[in-house]
Amino acid sequence: MKIFKLSLIIFFICIINTYADDIYLSCESTTKLRTSFIINDEKEILILDGVKREVVEWKKEFITFWKSETIKEISEPRNFKPDTLDRISGSYGSYNCNVVEKTMF
Repeated sequence: MKIFKLSLIIFFICIINTYADDIYLSCESTTKLRTSFIINDEKEILILDGVKREVVEWKKEFITFWKSETIKEISEPRNFKPDTLDRISGSYGSYNCNVVEKTMF
């Protein structure tokens, strides 16, 4: 019985340690261009290709964001929409994204 309790405690400790704050996405377009995202749901932070982006709207189904301040300044007066990362289909424009367990290096 003691072994069972000890095993159960170790199991729960392992589960807690495997919970990740960040979600890593690797995306590839039909023309084989690649990009990556790091998403932190808790802090609502979106990083695209290593640069933190300004989030416009954060929902569990999608995230809309501006790629850069320059694009935002040009697009807003013309009522252009910000970029959208679809969390249901795993797509970002012409890119198809997959969740990866860890970084490459």
